[in-house]
Amino acid sequence: MSSVWQAKEDVQQENVHKHAAAEHQAEPADQKKTILLYSPDLNFCFSLSMLFQDRYNVITTTNLGMLDKLVADYAANLVVVDAVPSEKLIERVTALRMLKKELPIIMLYVYSAKDVNLDHTIREHVDSVFYKPFEILPVSKRIEELLARAS
Repeated sequence: MSSVWQAKEDVQQENVHKHAAAEHQAEPADQKKTILLYSPDLNFCFSLSMLFQDRYNVITTTNLGMLDKLVADYAANLVVVDAVPSEKLIERVTALRMLKKELPIIMLYVYSAKDVNLDHTIREHVDSVFYKPFEILPVSKRIEELLARAS
């Protein structure tokens, strides 16, 4: 978790410089893109939401069953899922794709050599996978890329 907090500080420093340079061009809150974060770990949800709240509208949930409803109700532009790969998770991601075909989805999880087939299957259903522990800056860049592509 310390790498997440260090990364938070790095991202915040980077954002201070970006915001200072483009302060007059900041988007109003209602024009920000919306990111939906799912993790069974409330503290992880909170940490990620703190990292991204200045650039995006961030909605978090610890309830996997709520993803579809939250994507629909809040017009999510991107979903970040922190979960152990499983058949149930693949079904949930497939349901999200049926709800909103072009919805970018990023998966975060700990890689396990015993789940190679599941890892390959997950990659067929999402836009990006980052293995934990991960550096936040590449994840942040990928979020920006996916949101720019979805615009």
